[in-house]
Amino acid sequence: MLCLHMHNNNNTPNYIAYNTILMSYEVHGRPQFETSVIMWWSSFLALVLVPYPVSLLDLEYLDPTKLQTVTPAHAQKRAALHIIRRYTKQVSVEVNHVWFRNGKDSFNIKTGDGFLFIRASTGVAAVWGFNYYLKKYCKSQIEWQTQRINIPKLLPYADETVTANDRFRYYQNTCTTSFSFVWWNVGDWKKHIEWMALNGINLTLAPVAQEAIWARIYRKLGMTQREIDNHFTGPAFLTWLRAGNIRGWGGPLPPAWHKLQLQIQQTVIDTLLNLGIIPILPAFNGHVPVEFSRLFPNQTFYTVQPWNNFGTDYCCGLFVSPINHIFKKLGKMFLEELGNIPGCHIYISNPFNEVTLTEFDTELALETAGSIFAALYEFDQRAVWVVQNSMFVNQKWPKERVEAFLDAVPNGRILVLDMESERLPKYNSFNMYYGQPFIWCMLHNFGGTLGMFGNMVTINKDVYEVRARANSTMIGIGLTPEGINQNYVVYDLMLESAWRNSPVEDLNAWIADYAERRYGCNASEAWTLLLKSVYSYEGFGKIDGSYITTKKPSFNYSPWSWYNSSDLFQALNKLLFIKNSTCFSKGYRYDVVDLTRQVLQYKTEQIFLKLVEQRNTNNFEKTVNLFLDIFDDMAMILATDINFVAATWFKKARDIGTVSEEADLFEHNAWNQITTWGPNAERNDYACKQWSEMIAFYYRPGWAKFLYGIMRAVNREKEPQPLLGKVTQRPIYNTKNVLARGKRKKHPYGLAIRLYYKWISIPGLRDLRIVSAENPVDGKTFDVGDYYEPDYELNK
Repeated sequence: MLCLHMHNNNNTPNYIAYNTILMSYEVHGRPQFETSVIMWWSSFLALVLVPYPVSLLDLEYLDPTKLQTVTPAHAQKRAALHIIRRYTKQVSVEVNHVWFRNGKDSFNIKTGDGFLFIRASTGVAAVWGFNYYLKKYCKSQIEWQTQRINIPKLLPYADETVTANDRFRYYQNTCTTSFSFVWWNVGDWKKHIEWMALNGINLTLAPVAQEAIWARIYRKLGMTQREIDNHFTGPAFLTWLRAGNIRGWGGPLPPAWHKLQLQIQQTVIDTLLNLGIIPILPAFNGHVPVEFSRLFPNQTFYTVQPWNNFGTDYCCGLFVSPINHIFKKLGKMFLEELGNIPGCHIYISNPFNEVTLTEFDTELALETAGSIFAALYEFDQRAVWVVQNSMFVNQKWPKERVEAFLDAVPNGRILVLDMESERLPKYNSFNMYYGQPFIWCMLHNFGGTLGMFGNMVTINKDVYEVRARANSTMIGIGLTPEGINQNYVVYDLMLESAWRNSPVEDLNAWIADYAERRYGCNASEAWTLLLKSVYSYEGFGKIDGSYITTKKPSFNYSPWSWYNSSDLFQALNKLLFIKNSTCFSKGYRYDVVDLTRQVLQYKTEQIFLKLVEQRNTNNFEKTVNLFLDIFDDMAMILATDINFVAATWFKKARDIGTVSEEADLFEHNAWNQITTWGPNAERNDYACKQWSEMIAFYYRPGWAKFLYGIMRAVNREKEPQPLLGKVTQRPIYNTKNVLARGKRKKHPYGLAIRLYYKWISIPGLRDLRIVSAENPVDGKTFDVGDYYEPDYELNK
């Protein structure tokens, strides 16, 4: 709905009153009264809107001193100690909410009498302070997959107070729940919340059993169980069901799934609140099942256009017209079924994320924003709406439309996540979101793919620059990866921007210190080279983790890089030949595997270029064998570390099932997400994984079939060109070999050295072309990803 307010919070009652008036004039379609008012208001806005004065930014409802203090200080202290005492008993914690500084978390750490004394504004600030002490004074490191803890009996001296730079340290992407968290149980979530607290995260998406809630609502409204089952996707695709992109694929959802998610929801929200972490709850975004046209024949619906070429069985749900009374009714019903959770006032709703409607204009955008907030406000008068800026990043959202959408909500009552600030920031294009607050976020990863890369120079610079601007409406930093468990060094640097007063002066020194915390020894030479190479990306092209290794077989690729191969190869040399026995930590073992994988990945792409050059020569067969041999070696090195095996992914999926039919369904979901994604490879390889079994039993056989077909054609003296661009069928769904191979365990060190000597000096290989911000790939390449593949869509 349109909002009659001018960048201030005093007119919220006017906003609600106007919204109510418009609702009362509802007729079939858009009310005549509203149309005339919209025309007048649009003309008025064009005359009076000016750049927003930042001094008027209203943050009354985004106040951490209120949002983080729902749980009493003594309870937050108890929750903080529960985490900290897992690492040491030599600690004393005090939590007092008066220790907020300018509305921001703070902590003081001080040692004395053999104890570490922590005073903090909240429980999460206390745990954050403890991790700060571990990193800075004890050279320890706690990460997603590995940790190295070294707390001396005689605690190193400390006496330091740290205050957060911003109100919020945000975490999660709506996709993360599908790509990384989907098979988690309560224990997995508790462990991850511990990581959040250690890193000062104070604002995060709560895992809510949304489908269990909607199932109850749909039944009340008259949908049959069969219709509900046909609507819900499987667990691995719920993010895109919720966004309105697809429906039905990979479903149905068994009752056991709903039961587990309800348990997770209750436990996680309670745990977050006890630490002083603010949970963000989901809210209605306008998308409904196709059966709603039968249930409400007199209401107006817009059809969602097919997403990523999904067919009619799985696409094209409905979007409720925001001027229909059922829009606000559904929004209220969902929140009422969720229940009024004390202290939770932040809600997320993304109505147009990668969504195209049959009809769409600025008026519809305005009405949608107004109706979403109206439903929130009617349920919770302290509500703040969080929105990802992803929907603004396409041509259907010109600046005027974005401004109208954001201006439809009172100032300070919508919080924008600038999702990919490190590569494609939008706060400049949208004039600091026209006066609405936003969070500077690092997305970094797409689909939970593997591959060493990062933009450490940019994140060490831009965050601080934007924060310091006179007109900045930035009120936090955030991590928004689609998938975790990769490239932790980049996230570690980003998290430190929450407390650092200025950029790291010497990134070489910083990364050497990071390696020492991770390994317990000096590995500066290797990591300086990694900073110079894989972590030096400053371009604008999308690095989505889809490399030749995991690509569908074709010769229509032109791989590129942003660094010199010599730096990467030398980094592996320096890592493998460290003359220090203290280096052999879990983090070191992980990096030996990951860096060897990265080198083999690069070598694969070099050999691929040689294949393309030699496809009509007598040397082709020899190069084919070399190409397939490197897949075998990559699978072997990956099998030596549990973090690089697929068996874990599939086992966790099966373990959630309470009966064999459920386990089979979840396993099928797990397989499809990391391979073809949809029934007809609609998002093929988007979430590909360089895991040992996938390399051995999925990617290698696909390439082998393709290349052997080319060889047979050449040997029969037939023209091979008709086959060159054709994508062959990969192995069908079968995880028996995957689960069996996942049990193999070896130490990676000796194997990595053998592979280094085997592959480092293969003759006749040329480096990949270098692409940088100064030497960008052509525009079409940026549209399709990190490779130019003109025939890819045609040859699925």
